[in-house]
Amino acid sequence: MATAIELYRKAYDLDYRKGDWQQAEELYKEIVEKFPYSDEKEYALVHMERIEKLRANPHDQRLQPIRGSGSSVNGFNVVNFALILIVAVATGFMGFFFWQQRKHNDYHEFILKGLLSERIGNYTAAGTLYKQAQNTLPGEGLAYRFLAELYLDKKQYKLADIESKRWELASPYDEGLGEFKMRLRSTQGPSSED
Repeated sequence: MATAIELYRKAYDLDYRKGDWQQAEELYKEIVEKFPYSDEKEYALVHMERIEKLRANPHDQRLQPIRGSGSSVNGFNVVNFALILIVAVATGFMGFFFWQQRKHNDYHEFILKGLLSERIGNYTAAGTLYKQAQNTLPGEGLAYRFLAELYLDKKQYKLADIESKRWELASPYDEGLGEFKMRLRSTQGPSSED
């Protein structure tokens, strides 16, 4: 003998997935008769009331159960939405990653061009390129270090001191910072700034 839940599942499947509400109604009635104190009886009564209204007005779409094809379409739509959401989030992360990579590449390019400019004696261009690197990635200490070194070489001690402080903020544990500060203190003389 089937339990109330087994009968209910079978009736529900017939009603909502297979569209056979007449056969489902028979099972709902069986639940009401055989299991008068069960929760399934209450559910069965609700479905029987809907079926009674459906019998009176068979074209009322609000009373029609959602068949298996509709629910799978709805499930398919949910899966599609979830996949689109996952792809959108992944694309966003990838875009952010590539944007960050681009910034790092630009930063290193400015540093390299600054070093080349400094090497050929174009100190103004080198300083500008180091500042562009600082603006690209303000949290990286390398551009501050090279600009501080450039100012120290040009005997612009106040500017070198300012850049060394910015360098310290960006890279407080940089081993070259202490050595640079000692050189700056030992060579400080009259400023030849601008």
